[in-house]
Amino acid sequence: MGESTKAKISIKEGTIELEGSESFVRGYLDEFKELLKTPPRPETPQQQYQKSKAPAPKKAQAKKSATPKAGAGKKSAPKVSMERFDIHGGGDIPSLEVYMEEKKPGTGNGNIIAVIGHYITEKLGEDSFSEGQIEYAYKMLKIKRPNHLRQIMINEKNKRDLFEANAADSTKWHLTRAGEIFVSDTLPES
Repeated sequence: MGESTKAKISIKEGTIELEGSESFVRGYLDEFKELLKTPPRPETPQQQYQKSKAPAPKKAQAKKSATPKAGAGKKSAPKVSMERFDIHGGGDIPSLEVYMEEKKPGTGNGNIIAVIGHYITEKLGEDSFSEGQIEYAYKMLKIKRPNHLRQIMINEKNKRDLFEANAADSTKWHLTRAGEIFVSDTLPES
């Protein structure tokens, strides 16, 4: 068995390890010395362009498609799906449109959401209302819907305490006592 020569190079833990005959190791060491002597050349604009147009490896493409597109450190808001409910009323229950005209909530999203929630829970007798039902009401009433509905609801909950999320299901909401009093006794504002 011949002699074995080892060489270990660590340019800030880039690490290259060679093992073999002395001539084998020396050949590669000489090659690496030359590479280290010449500074790397900056890429030409043509090389940069070609690099940017090169297709990503298949594994990276599969991984990209599995994650939602969002900025670094940002999460995209969950999509709110519309949930239909009876907005037409009947008998002694007014339609949602008539109820909104009666309560005159104004243009503030917190007031509008509180009135819609009050209609669903008090007039229709539901235990709670959902973001999807609020989405549906905005669409059917032809009111400009806020872009980040869930965040608007959370902000309004924290600011005015008119409604709060259900502890068991965070997509369900109910009016607080303050919200019930606000809609039934304060609206329409004089």
